[in-house]
Amino acid sequence: MIKLLSATTALLCLLSACSSHRLSQGRSFNLTEVDFSDLPGWADEDLTKALPALQNACLKPTAEWQKFCADLPVNASDSKLRAYLEKRLTPYQVSVRGETTGKITGYYEAELTGSRTQLNGVQIPIYGVPDGYQNGDKLPTRRDIEKDFDFDAPIIAWADDPVELFILHVQGSGRMMTPDGEIRLGYAGNNGRAFKGIGSILAEEGLLDETGHSMPQIKEWLQNHPEEATDLMAQNPRYIFFREITGETPIGTAGVPLTPMHSVAVDTRYIPMQTPMWLTTQDPDGLPIQHLVVAQDTGNAIKGGIRADFFWGHGEEAFHKAGRMNQPGSYYLLLPD
Repeated sequence: MIKLLSATTALLCLLSACSSHRLSQGRSFNLTEVDFSDLPGWADEDLTKALPALQNACLKPTAEWQKFCADLPVNASDSKLRAYLEKRLTPYQVSVRGETTGKITGYYEAELTGSRTQLNGVQIPIYGVPDGYQNGDKLPTRRDIEKDFDFDAPIIAWADDPVELFILHVQGSGRMMTPDGEIRLGYAGNNGRAFKGIGSILAEEGLLDETGHSMPQIKEWLQNHPEEATDLMAQNPRYIFFREITGETPIGTAGVPLTPMHSVAVDTRYIPMQTPMWLTTQDPDGLPIQHLVVAQDTGNAIKGGIRADFFWGHGEEAFHKAGRMNQPGSYYLLLPD
């Protein structure tokens, strides 16, 4: 194997990000060139399942990826796509301070019920972007907004359940079932306040043992304790504004649709958007995940050189997988020659 001494600089410059990324040597982010045969499970994966993620990445290619995207096979067989990837890309294992393993969590597209117009006095508004909003504006906290703070923002819809709405805020996108049909909700901005995870809040209150540690367990506890839940959820200052979207899947930070089980959220201080990666980890039930994925999203809690959030899609199974996933894992970047 060949150690790349200036791997971080080479990677970022390769993807035209030299001017916008500043990584100190102290972070010790390194890449090691390997062969495709070194990727765990590479020979067994059906790579065609990742083709939609690759094609979405190619909707907005940088100059360095234009040739790769122009020749990317359409409706290719597994063998044809595999041969193309092995010819055009080189895999590099990521390590941080000599460690090749980091934390892999999961997320999903939230589901909730509600209506376009308020049907009763207990429904909660889902706000769009306030008038005059600029990205990064520091607005009132979640607690203040939920107390009917007077600010001019459109109401997109009304949610039935405050816990389901809170989870929508955490996940950043979702599907609302209404009497008039489905509404697709996508992230549009936030109030500029720091994010505080509900797990951290419950831990500080000494409630984790009572609620359980997974999101499904936490959701159930919050719904069964509505008075306590209101205060606990308000301790996360960050508030999300939404927009109505169309399409089958949510839009990630990269500006393209996410592909279930083949899109991930990453820390863009280390991994530029639209970078193909080979991910090796396990799901929360111990089943192996060895997939070709593409970096197409970011997240408040996704910080570090080996840190990813695996997109499960939507539905009850996706919720239970994503909500329980907190696994060790590693990945390899697949970069154009």
